Amino acid sequence: MSHPPGVTMTYSRRDFVSLAAQAAAFGATTSTFDLISLSPRAIDEMLQDAQIEKIKRYIADHKEEHIAKVRADLRQPSVSSWNRGVKEMADIMVQHFKDLGCQEANTVPTAGFPGVWAYYNAGKPKTIVVYLMYDTQPFDESRWSSPPLEARRVKMDPFTEVIIARGAVNSKGPNRFFLNALESIKAVTGTLPVNIMFTCDGEEEQGSPHFHEVLAPYRERLRTARALLNPGTSQDKDGSVTMSLAGKGIAYFELEASGARWGRGPQKMPIHSSRKAALDSPVWRLVDALRSMYDPAQNKILVPGFYDAIRPPNDEEKQLMQVLTTKFKDRLFTSDKENIQTFMNNWTPDVAAWHLTFDTTMNIDGVWGGYTGPGVATVLPEKATVKIDCRLVPNQDVAPHMDLVRKHLDAKGFTDVEMRRMGGGDEWSQTSVKAPVVQSVLAMYQKNNIEPMVWPRSAGSSPQAQYTRELGLTAGGGGMGHGSRAHADDEYIVIDGNAQVAGIVGAEQSMVEILYGYANWPEKT
Repeated sequence: MSHPPGVTMTYSRRDFVSLAAQAAAFGATTSTFDLISLSPRAIDEMLQDAQIEKIKRYIADHKEEHIAKVRADLRQPSVSSWNRGVKEMADIMVQHFKDLGCQEANTVPTAGFPGVWAYYNAGKPKTIVVYLMYDTQPFDESRWSSPPLEARRVKMDPFTEVIIARGAVNSKGPNRFFLNALESIKAVTGTLPVNIMFTCDGEEEQGSPHFHEVLAPYRERLRTARALLNPGTSQDKDGSVTMSLAGKGIAYFELEASGARWGRGPQKMPIHSSRKAALDSPVWRLVDALRSMYDPAQNKILVPGFYDAIRPPNDEEKQLMQVLTTKFKDRLFTSDKENIQTFMNNWTPDVAAWHLTFDTTMNIDGVWGGYTGPGVATVLPEKATVKIDCRLVPNQDVAPHMDLVRKHLDAKGFTDVEMRRMGGGDEWSQTSVKAPVVQSVLAMYQKNNIEPMVWPRSAGSSPQAQYTRELGLTAGGGGMGHGSRAHADDEYIVIDGNAQVAGIVGAEQSMVEILYGYANWPEKT
């Protein structure tokens, strides 16, 4: 099996030093802002327009009205895992777009929950696509300090005020911030600086399994847009900002070993554990299958061909990593520090950052079989199941790598191990830092004196490839403001921040700057 040097889970310290040296050869790039094509003066002239300042004042003057709109959306449940309120939230989104003045606004039926489409034609030269998700994670209200569907305004150090609610930051709160910003632009100017196609996902928390059905009726129209914009509150608790220009793909599947399919061990139900002396174990069968797929001692996926499609980091990615691992070395894993102690193989943070960005993975999300409750129960289980996800980098695609796993299991004699493919199967995505939509986001941060960490790609996954790879759009996103605890208890979004973190007013104003920056950014037609 050939592994491109520097991009697999097996590359050495020598490989890393070589890659770092190549990145350092670019030399001149010592700041994220060196990657912006316009001068600071040109950016200031673009974003200090009198009309933009008037919009910003309008946002500040209508702060309480905007907070009320955020809270109203957060009080509507939209938990896709529970089938609770998602369709109702879709209808609310349609009404929001009608209130904005969109000429088209409707739900889009799918085999699952509906999506939403809307179009605002401002008659402008540039058209962007905006992705919004409106479903949320479940919650256990007994674990929250404030009821997750009441959207209460509370004090939370170090901030003056936050809203605690499910969906506060992921992502109904930022969605409403963005709509507030658009409504403010219209209130002041009568129109928007760009045409916008809104594409909204009601199943993101389920892996967006039917989102392609939302895009399908509008695919040819979407191709006429120039970029995808993902507005959001991107500041960390300390005010810093992290951007990603892409995402990894994800292959998600279950493997199940059962006595019935194997023809050995218990066939229909668990049996007394004493029978292990005479019977085979489906649980150990699953363990053996897993051992054949991955070697933890080498951190190496053993499935033949799994690494073959990976492309090495390109020059731009090396340049970005050089800035990341030098200027931002001490901040690379700030958000993970409370939950990690040592990196694999005792890597330093800069080495770990290269692996996080460019490595493919095979991870066990959960494994179960037999008795897992309190106390003692002596059983020989009739089956065992594992959930696995693989994060895929360019140019690894989901379906072929699922096929490789199945082929490997069969070749190793595990034909009886059932494989169930799950989730929407988001593919990898990539956008250049030179794309005007990315440049306009960077320009907004420069104007606000925040130098972001720009990762070539996120270690996570999203439906972004449906826009970038299938429709040919570039993609960018960001914004001021902060929220946290997505997927956790007491999820929140900041309403009144502090000297480092913007509240709702600053967040909405930053979204205005991004839109006007992109509308006026020099771009080849």
